[in-house]
Amino acid sequence: MDLSKTVARVGAICRRFRIGSLTPQLSACEEHLGGGGVVDVAVLGQFKAGKSSFLNALIGAPIVPVDVLPSTAVVTRIGYGQRERVTVHGLAGEPFEIPLARLAEFVTERGNPGNEKRVAVVDAELPALAPYEGVRFVDTPGLGSVFAHNTKVSRDWMPRVGAALVAVSVNHPLSEDDLLLLNDVSLHTPEAALLLTKADLVTGEELASVIEFTRRQATSRTGKEWKVLPVSNRPGFEGMREEVAEYLRERIAGRREEAFGEIARHKVHALVAGCREYLNLAERAAEAADTARSDLVAALARERRGFGSVKGELRLLCNHLQAEVRTAADERFHAYHGEVTGRVTANLREAMTGWEGHLGQVTRKFEGWLADAMMEEMGAVSLCGEGHLAGFLFRAQASVERSVRAFADRLAREIERALGIRFEGARFDPRVEEPAHPDVRLSPTFDTYFELLWFLIPMSVFRPLVRRHLLRRIPWEVEKNLSRVAGQWADAVGASIDGLYRDATAFLEREVGTIGGLVGEADAGNRLEETRVALAELAALESAVS
Repeated sequence: MDLSKTVARVGAICRRFRIGSLTPQLSACEEHLGGGGVVDVAVLGQFKAGKSSFLNALIGAPIVPVDVLPSTAVVTRIGYGQRERVTVHGLAGEPFEIPLARLAEFVTERGNPGNEKRVAVVDAELPALAPYEGVRFVDTPGLGSVFAHNTKVSRDWMPRVGAALVAVSVNHPLSEDDLLLLNDVSLHTPEAALLLTKADLVTGEELASVIEFTRRQATSRTGKEWKVLPVSNRPGFEGMREEVAEYLRERIAGRREEAFGEIARHKVHALVAGCREYLNLAERAAEAADTARSDLVAALARERRGFGSVKGELRLLCNHLQAEVRTAADERFHAYHGEVTGRVTANLREAMTGWEGHLGQVTRKFEGWLADAMMEEMGAVSLCGEGHLAGFLFRAQASVERSVRAFADRLAREIERALGIRFEGARFDPRVEEPAHPDVRLSPTFDTYFELLWFLIPMSVFRPLVRRHLLRRIPWEVEKNLSRVAGQWADAVGASIDGLYRDATAFLEREVGTIGGLVGEADAGNRLEETRVALAELAALESAVS
């Protein structure tokens, strides 16, 4: 069976019946089938789960940047090539090559904050990956994180997963977000395993318990058996890394054509099934009595009119959570003031002992040193933001999903009441964003431009006074930058909550519009026959794919 033709036929049916909800799945199937048989092995998981570090260990060299800040800002694909080559694909313009040494400038949050360089994806080819020819490893920007940076790119990319390794740190049990990610992965690929990172943090006996617990949780939630692969990047754990490498070589690279076909059939089968569900609805609506169909159309109209109250409730909830986030961020980040001030002050005392020169030179050294120190400290403090504020996004996500689910359930009940069928419809995937790196800014070292008069100030006399002045700057600089980090996290979480609101309302309107179109046109002269022909075609396609 030519799967490309199957996808083309399903696409034609979706366009004919205006089923826009399946567009991401259509695009993913087309891209996978047009990939020349290359299997994309995505390394997915929560922010700082060790994805990039694992890839470096697999490659055998520090190729993928690792940072205290979120390391991956865009999707990075790494595969075998006869020569070392890195190609940057922008959201606009022609692709261009860069040296491997410049990779971090385009794929990391520090080098490309907020993806300001408008990069779609970066492809790296390395001779060292010869054992995995035909496989492309994909480093993702925290697809499973509470905060998914550049969410549109990462979420839209999810259907393109070929095979997957879902990274979970051994010291963080599977979270609700991890379990949702496992369900997403199961939908898009049959070839997936759990990567249990940082396995060196527990004893052998403890590791066995964690593996079994993780496997049970994953199986219970998804209904499928998961292979759990423990791994550590530290010396002495080479055996674990080799086990993962062997799994990848034997299960995917060694049977690449077979794996590619299995993954392609899985994706196409899911696409056909999704299209069939919408057409089943259209068929039943066309077969139904005029009164039943009219009742359903009226119910859809009522739901449309009820959008105002639903939006109002969601907006009120989001505003309340945003206010709570701002207060909590300010309190929780400023709790670090004493600790950070003490550490920076001690480090400054030590650094100043080697500073020589006139006042202007000392001032420049201080400002450069302080900028680096604040970036490091604020970067470390910012890493705690997810833990401090994730609860607010969980609450927002849960509340928004409940509202969407309640709305969808009402539609399903109306459809079942009128047509006698159960209808699931499209799935709502809330999208959230990750904040950019801390915006560290420093006040002038002196309130006036004394450093410009350095030739009038003998440092042999005033050096102790200058050093005391520099030390007195530290508490204020720490206070100011903690306020900035708190404000950035509050703004980012607030924007994420706004994004949840927008996504939810857009989803509801789109779903009602799609259902309304299918039902409203059901009484057209030849619509029933056209729908049945399409369903018969889908049944034949599904049988051929299976």
